[in-house]
Amino acid sequence: MLSTSQGSPRKAEHIQRTAVVGLIINVLLTALKGYAGVVAGSRALVADAVHGLSDLTTDVAVIVGAKYWCKPPDDTHPMGHKGIETVISLFIGLMLLLTGVGIAIDSLNALGSDTTSVRPGLFAIAAAAISLVSKEILFRWTLKKAGETGSGALAANAWHHRSDALSSIPVLIAVSASMLCRSLMFLDSIGGVVVSIFIIKAGWKVLQPVIGEVINSAPPVEVVDKMMNAARGVAGVISIHRFRARMQGGGIYVDLHLQVRGDSTVQQGYIIGKQVEDSVMDCDSSVRDVIARIEPFSPCGDADRCRSLGIQGYLQKRK
Repeated sequence: MLSTSQGSPRKAEHIQRTAVVGLIINVLLTALKGYAGVVAGSRALVADAVHGLSDLTTDVAVIVGAKYWCKPPDDTHPMGHKGIETVISLFIGLMLLLTGVGIAIDSLNALGSDTTSVRPGLFAIAAAAISLVSKEILFRWTLKKAGETGSGALAANAWHHRSDALSSIPVLIAVSASMLCRSLMFLDSIGGVVVSIFIIKAGWKVLQPVIGEVINSAPPVEVVDKMMNAARGVAGVISIHRFRARMQGGGIYVDLHLQVRGDSTVQQGYIIGKQVEDSVMDCDSSVRDVIARIEPFSPCGDADRCRSLGIQGYLQKRK
């Protein structure tokens, strides 16, 4: 796996190369499906080609965006530039939703009209089949590269490719049925509607984690439990409280309070706190930063709460 450092030029180049390959394949497939759809008079195949155009847009967004979100932290962005990747993922998700809704409206309007079209031929079927196989291969390859680079935007783009592959299945069925029997040509418009459902579903799959980052939601419960256990497992830690974790900018940021023996030296407290921070960082690759506040052990479990309750004698005795 490549370094997930925000300032890794190698990581940016790796992401960009992957997106460029996807861009080239999408250009070829969009041209093929668009031409075959127009020649065959297939609304479903034309809709699939339009979906391909949205793929081109997101490919370009990833290629351009990777150059910036992989930059190291600076004075104006002390936490790094990963937020740019969140914006790109948000853009990809919205593009998918808008494309899906547009195709659904167009296909439903066509379904209720009396407009006749040319019966699709073998060329249209071949175009849909080539698209299905090519985009599934591209999805698996891009998702693998996303895992190697830890890029959420690249993973979102991979799912965009998968939505295109899945959408080619109803297109292939609709085009084949329309070619075999003219009375089944209405299936072509229905195929367009089914395509739109796949696209909208893929858009929501991309948007869900992005929305969680934008509103600083907590990570999944199992991830929080894993981080808590990692912190508690450090020698010298008596208890952990006020554990807060939030998703932001493609990563997880954690702050917590930990209690140690009241007679520990500053040096000992520092070492325990640093070990806790490192342990939480190492337990999940998505963790970007951990801040641990050291407290002397208190009978009520929270030094601040003890002080507010007027329990000062205990703390004095532990010095």
